[in-house]
Amino acid sequence: MTPDRPSGEGFRDYREIVRRLSALPPRDWHVEQAGTVWGYPFFCVRRRLDRLAPTVFLTAGIHGEEPGSVAGALRWLESAESRKWPVNWLVLPCINPYGWERNHRRNAQRRDINRQFRDPSACPEAKLVRKLVVGQRFLFMVDFHEDVDASGYYLYELRAAPPYIGERIIRAVGRIIPVNRDKVIDGNQATGVALIRREGTARALRRRRRWPMAFHVFLNCTGHVLGSETPVQFPLEQRAAAHNTALRAALRALVPSQ
Repeated sequence: MTPDRPSGEGFRDYREIVRRLSALPPRDWHVEQAGTVWGYPFFCVRRRLDRLAPTVFLTAGIHGEEPGSVAGALRWLESAESRKWPVNWLVLPCINPYGWERNHRRNAQRRDINRQFRDPSACPEAKLVRKLVVGQRFLFMVDFHEDVDASGYYLYELRAAPPYIGERIIRAVGRIIPVNRDKVIDGNQATGVALIRREGTARALRRRRRWPMAFHVFLNCTGHVLGSETPVQFPLEQRAAAHNTALRAALRALVPSQ
């Protein structure tokens, strides 16, 4: 059943996302409806270049009030550059369509999807994501987010040991949008300018009861997770460009053949 569509100022229309995904060139991207959540089609987008090529996992829109994340993912999919990198792609461009339409952080259950990945049994979005990544191995994951309270851009980097690339990404993004120079960011002590580097060990992550998506993917699918956070007070296209710049910098650091 299709949900009643919200209307009025501050609301969005998910059919616009459907239209843009449908317009992607099928020779380059395979757009798949992986399921349905609250009456909305849940999409994953794949590009399989070569079975031996590494795969990059890109996610966006897990929080509905972070439209710059979805804008960044769509902008990347629509760009010619995205098809030039010698990697396979798995992209989830809008994990929370219900919240995105209504500009709400949470889903129809009033749950924060990004806290449901340790036990996702009651959260259909988390269950779908876990199903899509099971058995996969990614070169790295990039999760696009936004922060309504941030003074500037910042980055989470989750990795067990060097080499790290967070500082390189911050330098690149700083040419696009101001970066966050606070000592404490999102309740965490900054590791460096605009950077929060988390201890990437199973023991450290399992101490947390309510897992974000990044923890599940890190422990099961990759050794490197990046969380890109844009400040919402800047124009949407600037925020989308900042996300794309972060992803580009990560690819340049981790895919040296390009």
